[in-house]
Amino acid sequence: MKHLSEASPRPDSELAMRNGPTQPTRSDWPALRSVYISATFCSFGFFVVGFILPIIAYSGMGASPTQVALIFSLLTLGAAIFSPVAGRIAKEGRRRPVVAMGAIVRAGAYIGMALSVIYNSVAILILNSLVWGLGAGFYRVGVDAEVSERVLVENRAEAFGHLQASNGKGSVIGAMIGFGMLFNGLPVTMIFMFFAVANIIGGAIVVADRRPHAVEAHEPARFDVRSAIGISITALVVAAALDTFISAVLSPFVELYILAEFTSDVALVAIVYLPGGIIQGIGGGYMGRFADHANKIAIVAVAVVVGAISTLGLVFIPELFAGMLLLPGILDIPLGLFLVMVLFSTTSVTGVLAYTVMSSVFGTAYQGRASEGFGMFEAAMGFSRFTGPIVGGLLWEATSNPASPFLLVGGSGFVLVPIYIYGMRKYQEVLEERGIKPEIIRTQDI
Repeated sequence: MKHLSEASPRPDSELAMRNGPTQPTRSDWPALRSVYISATFCSFGFFVVGFILPIIAYSGMGASPTQVALIFSLLTLGAAIFSPVAGRIAKEGRRRPVVAMGAIVRAGAYIGMALSVIYNSVAILILNSLVWGLGAGFYRVGVDAEVSERVLVENRAEAFGHLQASNGKGSVIGAMIGFGMLFNGLPVTMIFMFFAVANIIGGAIVVADRRPHAVEAHEPARFDVRSAIGISITALVVAAALDTFISAVLSPFVELYILAEFTSDVALVAIVYLPGGIIQGIGGGYMGRFADHANKIAIVAVAVVVGAISTLGLVFIPELFAGMLLLPGILDIPLGLFLVMVLFSTTSVTGVLAYTVMSSVFGTAYQGRASEGFGMFEAAMGFSRFTGPIVGGLLWEATSNPASPFLLVGGSGFVLVPIYIYGMRKYQEVLEERGIKPEIIRTQDI
């Protein structure tokens, strides 16, 4: 098997014979319409569940910080374990059924979460967190593969940007409906049931839209980590896994920390996240289009730095702006909380840009076998998301200082920048050395 830089460029016809399925001749945007609509419905519960679960478990059920962390960890363990399985199933030309399966499993998890509230059971909540992760793994792998295989490489970041926009719209709509139900006195169980119905609808939409598509290549992808592209993908996976782990350390505790340090008003905490979701929902496609033509190394590096600064800001802003209001007598919102909202909104923009870049890179590297590639990638990210919250919970309990996980994460984030830059540069060097368009670089060429 040749090193990538040693092999001579081959014409498209020869690549097609070796690689089986080739990339589409044009981006099939109409086929993705139902996928984006499905993503909107299936993401209704993302924000509210992420926001409410730690409060229900910690304040309502008396769960310890470690148990709260376990609930969040299990939301991703199912994805870590079953994403490769989902990838193999989707590779056989069943990407949309895999998406529908994931949506239905998540609907069942929402019903189980409602039962955990009825019976006031942390154990039932923990179990259904695992089920939710299983559904998420199938759904995410199927959707990512379908999006990647339907578009040309020059539109790939834009396509994933539209996917993020759909998720953002769903999160905002779901938050408005969910909190509207909550503030109007409806029980939390009704909110979970609403999300279950939304997921069933989302699954039905995507599977009902039958579209012709090529079965992905059956030959297993082989990465030689010593090759140029093998090194680049390995470096990017390591960086992304570490990045995900570092971010996941905080995931169960952000809302609890804000409630403790900034305000006791749950509605204000919810509003802090709202601008970021709106920006993502409105501008996701535009951000993806920008990422298709911008410096991808700079995008990823800026996203990591902004994320680290935002995390450290949560620790130092309360001390710097204690007791100060944004507009005293007019808008009595704590100034520190407003600054956190600005940080979160900025992080939302850079995060979407980085997501579209990374998804585009992996979709291109696994062109013709995206289900397999995203299955393995989501498995690696899933294990990072699983271990991160547990470490954060143990750190919180061991130090009795809620700020400890935030200091760890904020300081560690800067370490990732060189790894990301190295991986992206190696990847771009491969494309330049071979003189081949990115869309025909595939894992079989390695």
